[in-house]
Amino acid sequence: MQTVTLAAEDFRTIHNTLCDLRRITSMIDGVVNESVSTPLQTCIKNFESGLADAYRQDDAIFDRKMAHYGEFQQANGLTAIWSMYEVEDLDDAHPYGANAEIVYSEHWGDTHKSYPVQGDTWADVYRAADQAIRESGDAHHVFVEGFRVVDNKLCMYTGS
Repeated sequence: MQTVTLAAEDFRTIHNTLCDLRRITSMIDGVVNESVSTPLQTCIKNFESGLADAYRQDDAIFDRKMAHYGEFQQANGLTAIWSMYEVEDLDDAHPYGANAEIVYSEHWGDTHKSYPVQGDTWADVYRAADQAIRESGDAHHVFVEGFRVVDNKLCMYTGS
């Protein structure tokens, strides 16, 4: 049997469509005749069966990334938890260019000073993000979820 590889975006589209199909099926459950709902349930089961290996692969990729992020966090004594799963490897170059700075407005609206990114890798961004979170004093919102570029500064957003 030949192996077909799904691109990550295609997998996400199929997965989200399957979730929509489950939701729609639950909405019509008990409203429509079983001659309609039963084939829909079979369709969902077939999707799940057909995607089982893709789900296993996706889980393995996620686990590998989490282990990578966790090992880096521990080795560097960081408090912040990296949650930008689109980053494959923290040693890869970040797209923000030289002289990148992080600005962190915590959840209560207090904005802290800028934190320079001392290098060109995601690891350098992670270190600066950790410093910003530590100095904010917010021990709850420690998940680095992303950045929005505003006036050449990286506005960090976090979660808990």
